[in-house]
Amino acid sequence: MRPHASRTAARRTLETSALLALALLLACGGGDDPVEPAPVASVVLDPTTLQLLVGQSAPLTATARDNAGVTLAGRTIAWTTSNAAVATAASNGTVTGVSAGSATITATVEGKTATAAVVVVAPQAPALTFASVTAGGAHTCALTAAGAAWCWGRGESGQLGIPAPTITCPTDSGPIACSTTPVAVGGGLTFARLAAGVAHTCGLVADGTAYCWGSDVAGQLGDGQTTNRTAPTPVSTTLKFVALAAGAQHTCGLTSDGVASCWGRNDRGQLGDGTTNLRTVPTAVLTQERFRSIGAGGSSIGQTCALTTNGAAWCWGDGERGQLGNGTRDIVAHPLPVEVSGSLTLSAISVGHGRHVCALTSAGAAFCWGENAFGGLGNGTMFNLSMVPTPVSSSTVFTQIVAGGFIGHSCALTSAGAAWCWGDNEVGAIGDGTNDDRETPAAVTGGLVFRAITAGLRHSCGITVAGAVYCWGSNGAGQLGTNSTTSRSAPTRVVSGSS
Repeated sequence: MRPHASRTAARRTLETSALLALALLLACGGGDDPVEPAPVASVVLDPTTLQLLVGQSAPLTATARDNAGVTLAGRTIAWTTSNAAVATAASNGTVTGVSAGSATITATVEGKTATAAVVVVAPQAPALTFASVTAGGAHTCALTAAGAAWCWGRGESGQLGIPAPTITCPTDSGPIACSTTPVAVGGGLTFARLAAGVAHTCGLVADGTAYCWGSDVAGQLGDGQTTNRTAPTPVSTTLKFVALAAGAQHTCGLTSDGVASCWGRNDRGQLGDGTTNLRTVPTAVLTQERFRSIGAGGSSIGQTCALTTNGAAWCWGDGERGQLGNGTRDIVAHPLPVEVSGSLTLSAISVGHGRHVCALTSAGAAFCWGENAFGGLGNGTMFNLSMVPTPVSSSTVFTQIVAGGFIGHSCALTSAGAAWCWGDNEVGAIGDGTNDDRETPAAVTGGLVFRAITAGLRHSCGITVAGAVYCWGSNGAGQLGTNSTTSRSAPTRVVSGSS
């Protein structure tokens, strides 16, 4: 009897479960009735601003979402433009620039809309060529042979020399005002040279008068105030300079007789005036040494180095990662110049927008010191900082060297115009076509012949003998000047700009 009773009980259990399932199904509207799709509550466009050259196309992506913010797939999107004479929008969201001007692109999904602002720029004719280029934090500036200054990239603080652009770029820190193509610096000045800091820019005119523009939070513009400037503003001094260097939040100048003066942030002594007092006007570096070149760097705090007339290097300011090169590291101020160890006779020095320094001997041998998180010193190691000059692991003879920023990359140039880079390559700043960090020099791809190179926080640029500028690396703020925000791991030519 027990086996039969067990089978009966099991059958009754199954029947009960089936009835419960049927009741639940009926309560939800029946087995074959379609489930009502969730209504569209909002539409999101990416990006929300777009800058195009005439004839250029770029995609917009529209995402429909419900009340809970969940993405709704399979919805039909209708695309329209406010001005088809300026920009058109295809059924797949591709926007094409037709003529110079502004337009609004609208995406509509089931009655809900989202818009993107589009600016179409007519390229200059003929194409711009330059005489020099300098890379800042996330912006780049260049001079034409006639001394006209052009800048591109991040521009929220006025570092481009114009009011903050209406276009925004999707950086890691959020949308930032930017220009992805070169724009003419305001003021109509003719410059002899430029220097780009992390968020400010300075230039010298022919008679040695210095002008600065951009961020002035620490007085780095040198005009006696701490107010951002969107056009070149004279530095408050009667001094005439032959060289300028721009760091994170400080600036330095060098006169023809080798006297150095600095201004701006000074909490680690990066101005070299024997104090840690912020200075809003140029203040003399306290030293008996006379210098022939000077470099200012740092991504946040800052350090300064200079070469004497006999090739000795002296540094001051932040030494937390050994970037003063004197065999020590600490987080105290170094407000007076200290001589770099090693008794090297150097011909060039570069202080990066980070925490390392590189230099060349008169024989073209490269040395670096300071931070080495991802191989920026080029000595075959990573993560091992150096508090004294360390040879770069290369037998190549270089004629120029530049130190980049953030967590560190460096580049150098041979007499034949071949560029080599090493260090942090996550976003392509090495330019070898990969995103692999390099602890020794790697050849920049493309076979281009450069006459000069420069390095920013996480991007690099070179200028050819014909005056064409090519850039590579991080491009979230348009600092490569390619009319996009796509990072590049190989040199890409800067497009023509707009005045």
